[in-house]
Amino acid sequence: MMEKVKVALLGLGTVGSGVWKMISENRDVIARKTGKWYQISSVLVKNPEKKRNLDGVEEVLTTDFSQVLARDPDVLIEVIGGVEPAFSYIKKAMAKGCHIVTANKELMAKRGQELEELSGQYGVQLRYEASVGGGIPVISTIRHFLKANRIYRFYGILNGTTNYILTRMSEEACSFADVLKDAQEKGYAEADPSSDVEGLDAVYKLSILMRLAFQVHVPVSQIPCQGITDLSPQELQLAEMLGYSVKLLARAEQFGENGPVSCSVLPTLVPLHYSLASVRDVYNAVTIEGDYVQDLTFVGQGAGQKPTASAVVEDLLNTGISFEEETGCQTNPWVLAGEDVFLTRFMWLKVRGQVTKPALEAQLKEVFASKLLRWAMLPEQAHTSIGLIVQGCNEQERKDWLSRWDVEQSQNRPVLVGKTLLDRCPPLFLAKTKA
Repeated sequence: MMEKVKVALLGLGTVGSGVWKMISENRDVIARKTGKWYQISSVLVKNPEKKRNLDGVEEVLTTDFSQVLARDPDVLIEVIGGVEPAFSYIKKAMAKGCHIVTANKELMAKRGQELEELSGQYGVQLRYEASVGGGIPVISTIRHFLKANRIYRFYGILNGTTNYILTRMSEEACSFADVLKDAQEKGYAEADPSSDVEGLDAVYKLSILMRLAFQVHVPVSQIPCQGITDLSPQELQLAEMLGYSVKLLARAEQFGENGPVSCSVLPTLVPLHYSLASVRDVYNAVTIEGDYVQDLTFVGQGAGQKPTASAVVEDLLNTGISFEEETGCQTNPWVLAGEDVFLTRFMWLKVRGQVTKPALEAQLKEVFASKLLRWAMLPEQAHTSIGLIVQGCNEQERKDWLSRWDVEQSQNRPVLVGKTLLDRCPPLFLAKTKA
């Protein structure tokens, strides 16, 4: 006789509806592959009167969490978001012996370590693949398929909204405000997009991945973060002229076993021949580097109903399968300043008036000498945009450079480099002007 698994579902928004649909529509596939019959016995919602186009869901709706537990679920799926009441609900369910599946990145970033300890205390499983990267199986890869590797670093695009905005700004020379409005109209950005465009969403996900990859807990507040709201089309164009694409890059690196870690979420220049540079629109991507596996890159849809629901349901099907989980975690790691590892920088400035090529070259050689790797300029009617790639430049040199111009705007961005990139290349001077 086929084993029946009772499931409680907390939340019936975009992801929760996707979970209901997937379990209902793929029940035969799931049963054939697992030998189990998964039945959602209760769904916790705020408004049971809301019209929903989901067959049979009205029969199991409730607004009372005590009724959810009264139906003795085997697994609880939490997709309501936020820290509370999600944490309290999960803790109570664990105490009753429920396995937990969650897509809640904020909860797992802020209180994930505590939930891991509680799951061990109560002898239940806690799964949260959907909290990072939607349908991309990056968490399960780190937890179960890279146990014998020392993971040195990982980096990637962890937010689809910002990647869509940067793609449009770069390819169509649109302003941030115009593209954000378009993204909201298409449903790619929330009415309040601050968590996405200011980088906080990616910070939550980075914190989760660091705990798994390095066994360290770095509080969200300690992760250096900068969003994309101050990026301009001219800055993106200059970066491309120099051979880079600008991405909101989440990255973390550990220096030696149990050594210090460096982490950040920052607009970063990625070399165009890197696979991450070609990841467009709402897609996410993560690259993991280990001592034996070398490097792995995962690309896929990082959000949306179907990809996220897929990750949640796959976690559901894996509950009960015995995996040895690593729960030990260093709580006070040595965290380096987020930009300490970025010795190569992109300096962009918009100066008032016209700048000639000979005048610019003379200033560049006087200030930076051999530290200058590349440069490009975009002269326009009332101003000139200048972009530089410099290596090992100190703060005094940056100030000296800015003081020589009538600067309207300026930015200083990190550049992603590796063993095969600029740190092996001789200084290269590229002078490109707008045709």
